[in-house]
Amino acid sequence: MESLETDKQELLIGVISDTHVPSRTSEIPKSIIDDFKRNNVDYVFHLGDFTTLEAYNQLVDEFGENKVYAIQGNMDSNEIRTKLPEQRSLEIFGHKILMTHGMGGPNMIIRRLNKKMNLEPYDIVLFGHVHRPYNETWKHGRLYLNPGTPTDKKFTDINSYAFLKISRDKVDFDVKEI
Repeated sequence: MESLETDKQELLIGVISDTHVPSRTSEIPKSIIDDFKRNNVDYVFHLGDFTTLEAYNQLVDEFGENKVYAIQGNMDSNEIRTKLPEQRSLEIFGHKILMTHGMGGPNMIIRRLNKKMNLEPYDIVLFGHVHRPYNETWKHGRLYLNPGTPTDKKFTDINSYAFLKISRDKVDFDVKEI
């Protein structure tokens, strides 16, 4: 498990997923990059389905490789798959976080994640894949968070991304519609 250590009392993380560059858009929307910068995010998390390495490189160019935490999704190119892991385990202020893309259709995605994966060690599960924002607490107090997609309307009526504000005592997940 990677530990994100800081002298700060809280971290602000920009969270996006399922950008699908270039099949849905030519690049990650500049409005999202600008909002992340305006809010001085400490990190950017991408939950898979960049589709091409250029989209990953766009985030790295804007924020720096040490600030971008990303995983691969089911639609990602071989270049992405060789560069990024399928999932990441992080610890921030004592919160154990799993970054995973997800699998299957949008209905009952959280049940599917619980059935197919060992989520016991985690307090927070960040996932993508279904293009819908989620902010739900399930049994054992585990949070399931999904920023939605900023570029596609498949399975959803809105385009979105999110901010994750995390401290030792509090976790806030704020979904932003585009």
